[in-house]
Formats: sequence, C-alpha cells, structure tokens
Amino acid sequence: MKTSFIHQAVTTEESIQLLETYRRTGAQAERTLNADPKLWDVIVQLHEQRYLKPTPRSMISRIWR
Repeated sequence: MKTSFIHQAVTTEESIQLLETYRRTGAQAERTLNADPKLWDVIVQLHEQRYLKPTPRSMISRIWR
C-alpha cells in the first residue's frame, strides 16, 4: 500500500534535490507549483511498512532489558 506525503512550500533547489533523492530510491515523486509562485510542493507516493524490523540485540543496552 502506498501513502502520499507532501513537502509544502520548498524552493526550486530543494524541490529538485527531493525529486532526485526520491527517484533514486524508486518512489514516485512529482512537483507542483504552490500558491506562492516562487515555491513548489513535492508529492511523493511512499510504501507503507506493516511491521518494523526488530532492533539487533547488539544495539540494545543490557540495562534496558
């Protein structure tokens, strides 16, 4: 399942960087013009994960157990 995530009111340089980053990871991203003509909105379709991967035991302190 995919969920939309919106970065609102970003500059042109930031929007280009976001698009390149998301496309490198394989996510669908598009850029639309904001109400302010100097800014952009970036809309990304991100995959949802049902369960998170468990934390490795080496990363958990013995005090926390």
